[in-house]
Amino acid sequence: MGDTIKTVVLLVAVFVGLPLSILWLRDRFVGPNARRSNRSEVNGDRKAYLDRILHPNWEFYERHLQRQTPLALRQLYADHTLVVSQSLDYDGKDYINTFGALDEQAIVDTRRQLGFDVIAIATTDLGDPIYLRPGESERDTVYVTHHDGGRTEVFAESVAALLAKVGHENKTA
Repeated sequence: MGDTIKTVVLLVAVFVGLPLSILWLRDRFVGPNARRSNRSEVNGDRKAYLDRILHPNWEFYERHLQRQTPLALRQLYADHTLVVSQSLDYDGKDYINTFGALDEQAIVDTRRQLGFDVIAIATTDLGDPIYLRPGESERDTVYVTHHDGGRTEVFAESVAALLAKVGHENKTA
């Protein structure tokens, strides 16, 4: 009888005590402080993103474009509520996930993704970059390059058309 009790106690210790001890240790060393730290990192990342997106580097962007920034793009970025919005309906089938920062880091991001230099003014819900082509003779046509095969197509005839449609489809208060 004594051996049976010892076996039961050992089994309870292994199957109940060990998992509880592991959970306690995890909470002790990775728990609330780690979660608070992760939350701080996320908040810091969000603040850095907002700082980048709300303060476009127009001088750099115009050097990249090799022409003046379209007025409609400046108007878009002046509307802080709209430019920090996410998951915007564009036309019922296409969505703008987020608008992009217009700075030097942005060109690094798209170069890595596409293999050529553009600055994404936005991304689709699938992460495809939406951009203006650089060049003195380029028009203000807005393009998207799809991740599944690299197909490039016109997203909007102009930044003004994009802004009108985004503003209309997603009435900002």
